[in-house]
Amino acid sequence: MVRATHHFRGVCKDALQRRRQQIIDSMTVEELYSEVLYLLIHNVGSDVTTASDRSDLCRLLQEAFKIDDEKHAQLMGNVEAKEAPKIVLNVEVMEAQDLKPKDSNGMCDPFCTLYLSSAPTHRYNTSVKTETLTPCWMEYFSLPVHNATDDVLFVEVWDFDPAETVREKMSKLTDVKGVRGLRKLVKEIAVTASTGKHDNEYIGTAQINLNCIATGGQTQWVNLEKKNKTKKQGVIKLHMAFGAEKDTQVARQEHRHLLRLLLMHHLEKAKLEPYAWCGEFDELATTIIRQHAVQSGLSSTDETLARWMEFCSVHVDHPLSFALFSQLANKLKKPLEEGNLSPEEVKHFWDATKKFLPSCLNSIRRLRKLSNCDRNTLTQLSGIVTTLSCLKPLPVPEGLDLFPSSVYGWLNQSDQSSCDISHVLTEAVKHGAEDWLCYVLENNTADGPTQEDSLRHVIKLVQLVRSDLTKAIEYHDKIFLKGIGLAYSSILYKVYEEKVCEEAEPVVKDVCGQLRPIRINDSDPRINLEREEPLSMGTTLFELYLALQRLSLIGSTLCPNDVDSFQIAKFHNWFYHGVAQWLDIACYKAVQRVKKAVELDTLVPVDSSVKYSSSAVDTFAIFYQIKIFWQQLAWPDVEGSYTFVLKIIDDICKCSEVYADNMSQKVDGMGETNQGTVHEKKFQVTQEWCLAINNIDYVRQSIQPFVAELGMDNIVKALADFRSVAAAEQCKGTLSGIIENSIDVVRNKIIDLLLIVANKMDPAIKRFLQEGADLLNQDSNAVDRLMQYLDENLVMLHSELNTENFERILSIMWDNVSNILSELVESSLEKRKPPSFFSNLHETLNILIGFFRQGDLQQQLQEQQQIEQLNGMKQVQNDDVIDSSVDKHSKLRRVERILRLHGMETPELSYQFYVQRLMEQKKLQSMGDAPYQGLLTIRAQFVDNALSIEIMNARNIKPMDSNGSCDPYVKIHLVPEDKFVNVQKPRTKTHKKNLFPLFDETFHIPLTPEQRARGIIAFILKDQDFLGNEFIAEAFHSFEDIPENDASTSLQTLPQVHLKLHRPQNVLESDVMKALEHRQGDKLARDFVKRQKAKFGEGKQQNGSK
Repeated sequence: MVRATHHFRGVCKDALQRRRQQIIDSMTVEELYSEVLYLLIHNVGSDVTTASDRSDLCRLLQEAFKIDDEKHAQLMGNVEAKEAPKIVLNVEVMEAQDLKPKDSNGMCDPFCTLYLSSAPTHRYNTSVKTETLTPCWMEYFSLPVHNATDDVLFVEVWDFDPAETVREKMSKLTDVKGVRGLRKLVKEIAVTASTGKHDNEYIGTAQINLNCIATGGQTQWVNLEKKNKTKKQGVIKLHMAFGAEKDTQVARQEHRHLLRLLLMHHLEKAKLEPYAWCGEFDELATTIIRQHAVQSGLSSTDETLARWMEFCSVHVDHPLSFALFSQLANKLKKPLEEGNLSPEEVKHFWDATKKFLPSCLNSIRRLRKLSNCDRNTLTQLSGIVTTLSCLKPLPVPEGLDLFPSSVYGWLNQSDQSSCDISHVLTEAVKHGAEDWLCYVLENNTADGPTQEDSLRHVIKLVQLVRSDLTKAIEYHDKIFLKGIGLAYSSILYKVYEEKVCEEAEPVVKDVCGQLRPIRINDSDPRINLEREEPLSMGTTLFELYLALQRLSLIGSTLCPNDVDSFQIAKFHNWFYHGVAQWLDIACYKAVQRVKKAVELDTLVPVDSSVKYSSSAVDTFAIFYQIKIFWQQLAWPDVEGSYTFVLKIIDDICKCSEVYADNMSQKVDGMGETNQGTVHEKKFQVTQEWCLAINNIDYVRQSIQPFVAELGMDNIVKALADFRSVAAAEQCKGTLSGIIENSIDVVRNKIIDLLLIVANKMDPAIKRFLQEGADLLNQDSNAVDRLMQYLDENLVMLHSELNTENFERILSIMWDNVSNILSELVESSLEKRKPPSFFSNLHETLNILIGFFRQGDLQQQLQEQQQIEQLNGMKQVQNDDVIDSSVDKHSKLRRVERILRLHGMETPELSYQFYVQRLMEQKKLQSMGDAPYQGLLTIRAQFVDNALSIEIMNARNIKPMDSNGSCDPYVKIHLVPEDKFVNVQKPRTKTHKKNLFPLFDETFHIPLTPEQRARGIIAFILKDQDFLGNEFIAEAFHSFEDIPENDASTSLQTLPQVHLKLHRPQNVLESDVMKALEHRQGDKLARDFVKRQKAKFGEGKQQNGSK
């Protein structure tokens, strides 16, 4: 834009300046009023189109200047008498597009011609742009305007044709484009050849009415039109604005005065709140301001500077919107940086700025006193920051004290001389934070004298600080960072952190120093609290810890490089002695919640897919509340973390024990029924019992994952880095041991409950066993009832318990059954129950073994019986059957043997005595160096159920008489005795005083087939004396070992059988003899025992070796 200038000849610059200043100083309101009226009468552009518009403008002007009607009429008359002002139209020809081609090559060489309709001869031409349809000129022109209302601007676009010869035109033949281009070239050649003319070719014209041009100027695309052509010939872009020839300094001063008067009138009339006006005048005032600027020849920079100066002045008494100043400062920034303003203008700018800055900085300091972070407040803050951001890089004139101590008393006096806007802004933020903290502390005192009141006061302070920081981070930080690059929240945090630590540290240390441990009684898992004060105090202290923790985390985000230097970074050390009490409180609350969960548990499954009830889930959730507490604590010290985790694990174990005990108490008494009499009372396993067991097991299984989520692995890893790998491994081992111990404790609680269930079943089992043994052969269904009872309960247990617990209770029940049977057998022996009782009980035992799936026991019993058969019912030691170190059935094997022996009839039991003796005989035969009482040689065979025995001789008989000799003879007995009652008992002749008798006697004993089937031959060697025959020794030979031959086989042809004679010392102490002795009411048994005692009690026991 070309600014109109005045040329003065013969007057120096100083004189001209003095004259201009004199005009400015002497200007009155009436003169300014007259000047504005003059401009309105001679308005330019499209602002004022009718007389009524002009009348409204004059009325507004009259009100703003406070001119009465009489004075207005007088001044209007004077204005109308003046001649019209000199106005110019400034036009910038920018570019054109879509021009119609005029040359043979499809292009044109365009240029523009500008003129006004009132002076068509005064034409202005642009430069020529060759071979283009989209020329760009960017050229400026100033056209004097004589009638701004009716005049029209014309812009013609032409194609330039240079003077060329026919030869030169012929040379363009190769550049021809299309048939139309060829036709144009031929026509040009013909015209040049005939006339020699070279006229420019017209493209189109754009015309604009001056009264349609905006007063402040406008840029627009205008169509190029050509007569008799309906299609446009292209478009051209123009910028048009009115200007005037007027003294710039005077015009600027007038404009500032006009702005102030119109603004004061607008504010007075609109009754706006402070900081509400955003720079928007009403339409009439805007028109007046625009007309004055245009007709005074003011540039946009002049207008903006005038607004800045006047608005800053008005802002002191009536605050305007800071967004308005940010817009103005942004417009002035570039002219100031590039030096486009005169020194006087720069001085005016900074003088106005000096008035404006206190409002900005005080608003920063009082930011919290403004309304909440609504849109308007944030807009104002953004305006302040943007304005300061624009002012920050601008150089301040030398000698200007931008921050005088009289206004900025809160600044450090030593720094005021070197203060810049960034420094002062930072100090304003700091002082604002400090002032707010002082206000908070003065208006928020502790509610009482107690320590808890002090804690709550500090908590409130921290919460207020966090709230302010949160608000700053969410709303203010981005404004400061984006606007001026200031870390607003970081500055606040540094101020707050120091002050909060000053307030919090002494209070926390005092409270923690007086805390006492909360102990748990051994007899009662509840925490022993004499009053609720320790619980409340610990909770409040933890609230403060969390509040400070959150504040510290904010600092690590806002100031990551300064975290270690902050006092709050070590705040957790203040609370170290309080953590133990927090953990006790957490344990206490957990215990109470566990008890409540058990109390409210209805002992029904949570849903059909699981086998535990609500209290188990609740307890699991309670554990995780402790985990959440630990996560909230987030203790940064690794050694402290290790100690605290140990305590948490121990507390979880205590809670689990409390849960197990309370769950056991809850189900105690369930399942007990009474079917009429005391003897019919029995316990029935119910789903509630199973759920109780499952619940405790669910809690047990939750311990391991719970501990894993406490971050134990991370703690061990940190310990390895902090101490050593060996120390970390040792700590890990300790932790693992505590965890395993905790799990074992709860597992033992499960076992205890399983024992309770099994023990409650014992009376019924014992009663059924007793009845079954007494009445088994009397059409009693006691055993069936026992099996039904066990089946019902085991079905319930199997369907509800997991495999591990079912196997446990099955083992416990079997152990209990074993104990019941053992006790029943012992008592029955004392009561001398008949063999039928023991036989029935033995049968029941075999049924129970199969029922309880005791396959290993059944196999052991079979092996025991096989060995007993080989040893003649001699009691078998554990080592003969199974490794005693893992023998879990020794008691039952003993019981089974007792039942088997006592359940036999007396003849069979007597026979077992001989079987036992036979086995001892065989064992003696196989032992070459075993001591014996002599050797008996025989032959024997069966011929047609007849037994033939040849007693040949005896050797090395032990002397029985005092003379060192004896009178031996052999007597033959067949056993079992009840089977061979009518069979003769042959004997050999007596050989006097002979230790090597040669008998050579043969005996034939006829037998029945039944007798032939099973039997033992007892060879009894005796010494015949005058006072009675004395037993020497005996030998046994089984029917199974005697060959069966026909009558043609001679006995003398058979091999000899050498039987070792023996006399055992403890034969009367065997289980068989004890069983027989037990049957004192059985004559047969008494007689048998009597005979054996007589036999083995005779004479003196003789010992010797072969």
